[in-house]
Amino acid sequence: MKKFLCLLLACVTALFCAVPAAASSLYNSELSVRSEILYLQSLDDGTVIFDQNASARCAPAAMLNIAAAMVVLRQVDDIENTVYTVPDNILSILSGTNSATMLFEGGEQFRVVDLLHCILMRSAADASVTLAMGVAGSVEDFVRMMNEYAASLDCANTNFVNVTGLDDDGQYTTAADVARMMADAAKDERFCRISTAATYDFPASGNYERRTLYTTNLMLLSGYPSYYYSDLTAAKTGSTSGAGRCVAAVSSRDGYSYVAVVMKGPYEDANGDGNAENHAFIDCKAMLNWTFRNIRLRVITDTNLTVGEAAVRFSSQTDHVRLVPATQITALVPSSVDTGSVVFRIIEDKTKDVVNAPVKKGDILGEAEVLYGEQVLTTVELAAGEDVPFDLAGLFTGVAKEVFSSPPILLLLLLILAAAVAYFVIGVRYDKKLGKFRVIRGGKQKKEGEN
Repeated sequence: MKKFLCLLLACVTALFCAVPAAASSLYNSELSVRSEILYLQSLDDGTVIFDQNASARCAPAAMLNIAAAMVVLRQVDDIENTVYTVPDNILSILSGTNSATMLFEGGEQFRVVDLLHCILMRSAADASVTLAMGVAGSVEDFVRMMNEYAASLDCANTNFVNVTGLDDDGQYTTAADVARMMADAAKDERFCRISTAATYDFPASGNYERRTLYTTNLMLLSGYPSYYYSDLTAAKTGSTSGAGRCVAAVSSRDGYSYVAVVMKGPYEDANGDGNAENHAFIDCKAMLNWTFRNIRLRVITDTNLTVGEAAVRFSSQTDHVRLVPATQITALVPSSVDTGSVVFRIIEDKTKDVVNAPVKKGDILGEAEVLYGEQVLTTVELAAGEDVPFDLAGLFTGVAKEVFSSPPILLLLLLILAAAVAYFVIGVRYDKKLGKFRVIRGGKQKKEGEN
């Protein structure tokens, strides 16, 4: 009997070995904006909230100073006491570029911290060149370091060719890449402090006595209520004809942090009241305000929720097993969303239709997308919702079902049966025709006339 069972199991195993076994969340429509390029992403879990042309290449304008400042901060430990000298040929270097400058004179010396305030608050080109020469020895080598910095953050669509931010052939970036650089810069307390300074007392230089620098980022100034945003922790502006009005900002509130980037914002009178406005600032503020008001971290998958089921073979207790989320997942979604608001779409090519018992609760059997509306929020692994044991009764039932539901196997059995019947019928007729043999019980044949 044991030999028979072993042989049967071996045959079943061979049979079933031979037979084959059967995520970014976007809310662009929530806002009415005038800028061409927008991007807003969570710094907590990477969720993208807004994305409008964020992968489109665009001139970076002075937002390249995010990369420039980070190269300096990585190379200079003591920015308060390290001093760099303005190149003697600074005027010829910037002649005809129409760059924003501090009107430095060759030979003047400034602390690195002063120069960083110049490039992050005012986008001053002469300060950028001075930093480049001080850190790398040449503008060309400093630009190379900027590109290496961008590449280290996987900014595949960024290339710098100058340090001034002026439009130049071959110089480009994207909003998504700027967000990567700004998110990295926001980790440095020195960058955050300098980039969000509304004013700065700059030391005397050349023909200038001690003076006060004012930021070009009007989102930092309470005197501009249509732009002002009190929760910015890091920021940088830019503006050229190719880039339009630009701003990149990091903001934190109530335990949530986001990086926002706006590029190609127009400067125009949208209300018809004769007052032109910087729509990069307006749209950046609108994105942040909407997100902080509406987006919350919510539990969107419950491990007890039945998402689907898979058929089970070789168990007499059940013919299916429930598919449930393998883990509880939270996501940044509108505050009204809960587990009852999302829809699960099983990824068929990653989910098993049929499994063999035994099955243990928690066994991973597939994956599903989690959707809110038409938006894919995330993907989740699907697990068995309960144990399903193996038993011999289920094995035999399963084998029978497979045999009689498989057209090739069923056809083979019918052919064998037909052959046996045909052989029997033909054999009986043969005996009758010869008249020499007859079929008797016990399987013995006798000649006619024998007792």
